[in-house]
Amino acid sequence: MKTNVVEIDKTLYKAMLESFGKEILKEKINSFLLSAMEAQLEKYRREILKFEKKYGRTFNEFERTWDEGEIEEKHSNEVEGDFMDWEMMEMEKKEFLTILARVHHLRGEKI
Repeated sequence: MKTNVVEIDKTLYKAMLESFGKEILKEKINSFLLSAMEAQLEKYRREILKFEKKYGRTFNEFERTWDEGEIEEKHSNEVEGDFMDWEMMEMEKKEFLTILARVHHLRGEKI
């Protein structure tokens, strides 16, 4: 299997290597990275749901009504901030879903 290099703090790496051994450490790091992405994805889903409840629509609907000038007080700090945060979470969510789909595909796993 082809590998890539990621730098890890020397002290942390040494402690983990001594505890797990090289092969198990590789497995644990890969598992940790996937779990961290899945946890972040779930966090984004929960936060996105809050915005959907607050504004009564999906982001795509919100963005369309934003562009059409139908959002009241769209230039208030709260609404503009929500728009930017919501948009960022939607983009990150899509990126994590793409990465996880690629991993499952490359492993031959069904999603």
